Amino acid sequence: MKKTSTSKLIKASVLGLFMLAAIMLTVQYFNPSEEQVNKENVNKSGPVRAVSTAKIGSMGDLLIHSPILSAFCGEKSKTYNFEKIFTHLKPYIKTLDYAVINMEGTLAESNFSGYPMFRCPDNIIDCAKDCGFDMFLTANNHSNDGGVPGFTRTAEVLKSKNVDFIGTRLRPDDKKYIIKDINGVKLGMVNYTYGEISDAGIISVNGIPSSAQNSKLFNVFDYNQLDDFYKEQSAIIVEMRANGADKIIYYMHWGAEYQLKENTTQRAIAQKLCDLGVDVIIGGHPHVIQPIDVLHSDISGKTTLCIYSIGNAVSNQRQERMDMKSGHTEDGVLFSVTFTKYSDGNVLTSDVEILPTWVNLYSSNGKNIYQIVPLNKSINWQSNFNLSASQNGVERANKSFNRTLQLLSPGLQKAKDALSQRLAAG
Repeated sequence: MKKTSTSKLIKASVLGLFMLAAIMLTVQYFNPSEEQVNKENVNKSGPVRAVSTAKIGSMGDLLIHSPILSAFCGEKSKTYNFEKIFTHLKPYIKTLDYAVINMEGTLAESNFSGYPMFRCPDNIIDCAKDCGFDMFLTANNHSNDGGVPGFTRTAEVLKSKNVDFIGTRLRPDDKKYIIKDINGVKLGMVNYTYGEISDAGIISVNGIPSSAQNSKLFNVFDYNQLDDFYKEQSAIIVEMRANGADKIIYYMHWGAEYQLKENTTQRAIAQKLCDLGVDVIIGGHPHVIQPIDVLHSDISGKTTLCIYSIGNAVSNQRQERMDMKSGHTEDGVLFSVTFTKYSDGNVLTSDVEILPTWVNLYSSNGKNIYQIVPLNKSINWQSNFNLSASQNGVERANKSFNRTLQLLSPGLQKAKDALSQRLAAG
């Protein structure tokens, strides 16, 4: 298990222009203050104190388009090695206690392809795992791209590589969720994607139907059958709590592509999940970042953190190739949530952090290189990340950083304020 008690990561904090500067320069952990930890909540063992923390980081889509496949294919061996995608990200992921990323598409042995049918070599999992990712999300609108064999093979490969995955399963009796004990904090995690569910129970995504068997192995909700989805989640949440989950995180593949703001349906689903007792909601699918919000429920008593979309981790959705010329499809974020366990057994959500990321594309020895660049303002981007001046790399990275802060800063500050209030209240 990776440890974080002495490590340092980006801590974003915004309050006007001065707090914006703090986001750009501050890299540190949040730790509950001594006053918060030793406030006058005393049990039989003495003052309540923090005994452990669990920091969970999440990133968006591994969207391996055909140009990325070509870029990382050996010219002589015709084998694939995606390691360079993660070179600069790896130090940040390694400091997390647990890291999650979305695997968009399926894993294949041959006949690899990008859009519109994503079939990727297994090496992408090896390299992401080596970077430090512990869990892969497999419920998305491209989960059927490999047909029935690809659906099954993806789950089998992930299991054989000893990594966690949620959203799809190998057997009908496998749980639709996972509970991970991370530094003594038990987290229940669930992944669902939008799709269509027929009257016969057949699931389709992107218009591609699953087999009757695979429809039993796939976490899908139908926008036209949301009451059924809520009923199912109510039972799952009760079961996770009964099995010891201290906190619950939902990963939702939802929303409209390329929209910079969540829609009314996303907000309604998020509020219902808050009402059902979910602690954190992390969204994906739009291929752009969408805002952070804080939801409250008088029904569950929960304060729920929600980021509606964390954008792409890596893709070939370059601004010059897109109808959307703003560059938002090049942007991503490492979204981290810290949970603190106290000596009385209580677990609180104690901090939320962002590390903006950007996909750099440059040429080396006639070969294209795609890399995820962590936009940490405390280091020199140009010298560290091969940001070619001729390709306007530094300028594009700065623009990406500013785009991400503009979208996320208001909600981030709202989230930090809400968490501080709850920590102070115990």
